[in-house]
Amino acid sequence: MPMTNPATVAVLGVPFHNVSMDETVAYVDEKIRSRSFHQIATANLDFLVHAIRDPEMQEILCTCDLVIPDGMPVLWGARLLGSSLKQRVCGVDLVPRLAELCARENYSMFFLGASEQNSQRAAENLKKRFPGLRIAGRYSPPVAPLEQMNHEEILRRIDRARPDILLVAMGNPKQEKWLAMHRHRLNVPVCIGVGGSIDFIAGSVKRAPRWMQVAGLEWAYRMLQEPGRLAHRYFGDAMGFARYMPQQYMAMAMQPRHRTRAGIFADQSGNTSVISIYGDLSGETLEEFRVAAEDAVNCGMNLVLNLSQTHYVGPEALGTLISIGAGLRSHGSQFWLAEMRPHVQRLINGSRLAGLFMTTSSVNDALQRTERAEQRQMNTAQPMMNGRPMESPVQVRVELLQDVCRKVNAANTPAPFAAPVEETGLAYQSSLS
Repeated sequence: MPMTNPATVAVLGVPFHNVSMDETVAYVDEKIRSRSFHQIATANLDFLVHAIRDPEMQEILCTCDLVIPDGMPVLWGARLLGSSLKQRVCGVDLVPRLAELCARENYSMFFLGASEQNSQRAAENLKKRFPGLRIAGRYSPPVAPLEQMNHEEILRRIDRARPDILLVAMGNPKQEKWLAMHRHRLNVPVCIGVGGSIDFIAGSVKRAPRWMQVAGLEWAYRMLQEPGRLAHRYFGDAMGFARYMPQQYMAMAMQPRHRTRAGIFADQSGNTSVISIYGDLSGETLEEFRVAAEDAVNCGMNLVLNLSQTHYVGPEALGTLISIGAGLRSHGSQFWLAEMRPHVQRLINGSRLAGLFMTTSSVNDALQRTERAEQRQMNTAQPMMNGRPMESPVQVRVELLQDVCRKVNAANTPAPFAAPVEETGLAYQSSLS
């Protein structure tokens, strides 16, 4: 079951991928076979609160390859916003499923973090449960702040072990920041922050009864076991949820909904794709936008989104915007939201996304800004000979590649519908929202 690009739902500025447990395991299997680096976050309410207060943490979660909902409040929040996530994918349940995958496919795992005693017990318990499981290595570094850790020693151990899956049990947000810090040096296909999952598997922390897990009361059971450590954290998380969730809910609910013809219109100006959205950004229109935007990302283009005629933007659309923005930033391209109507601006602010997007009052201003940014990049990158800039063959090849992408996109685009602007370009039409 291919899971290359699972859909996302944005809850308080974090894009959660709408996947089940089985789909998550299939995704991991797929990415191991690709051999390139992928970071997965098992995010709960504590992650959301940290992301609201820490822009670096929010950026990391928005650039993770997969963010799975490890906590019932996340599912409740998505449901409150009018969407739904398939299933809670808890890290404590995911790790044994991944161990089963490794035993079946001859993959290997590496445990980083947790105490040495719990790490050893967890490895032994998983080996007993899944004969043939290969633990490539374990390391419990001395407890220290992130900036004081011996990163080189940790990276050397992992590099020698060459695992297929790296499980990092340092707690949030330390484990996510450590992985993001070393993503370009880790030769591991799948890296996952698993928090206290190793302690549970080792048996040092007891799991709540099944009925409490289903009812979303597992936090209460854990707090009774460790009140000194968890009571303050859980209280702060609950207060954060109670403070910020109504803001996104109200901004979402106050959007106008019209049964009108919806669709997108794509045009191009230089190295920038301009996509105008008419009506509701949901359903088929959202899927068509996703395809057109991903084409721009894959071709290395900038993207300007014209929202002057956009009525409704749902949590799935917000998740898509976050993913597209992360993809463009990773390519060094720019992403602008232009001509937002007041209700869309309120939604961006209420959803804790104002810091992620560049916004402007007009499409022309966005085009001018992207053009100036590209010119600065070219002036900085151009090699010099005898005091004069040389014409770069790399730039020529990039332009040729973009031209090929545009021709392929045009060949696969359905017949255009009449757009309400007098421009030529690619048009897409969706059904009524």
